[in-house]
Amino acid sequence: MALFKVTTKRLLLSGGKRLEAGMTAEVSFNGSTLPFSNSTVKAEIQRQFKMKYNVDFPVGYMNGNELKVEKL
Repeated sequence: MALFKVTTKRLLLSGGKRLEAGMTAEVSFNGSTLPFSNSTVKAEIQRQFKMKYNVDFPVGYMNGNELKVEKL
């Protein structure tokens, strides 16, 4: 099982909620890459940001254009 660090690339705004550029969350996944096409992965990224920053951000923003992923 691999651990990935997901970082926001820029300020994200949606419905009065915001994720600042540089906010990070750690996500584990059983694979060598983190597939954004997997809805379970998107939901887990959303859950980790909510737990760490108390921001329930929409899953639609959880994609490769908005987030940078590093394998730890």
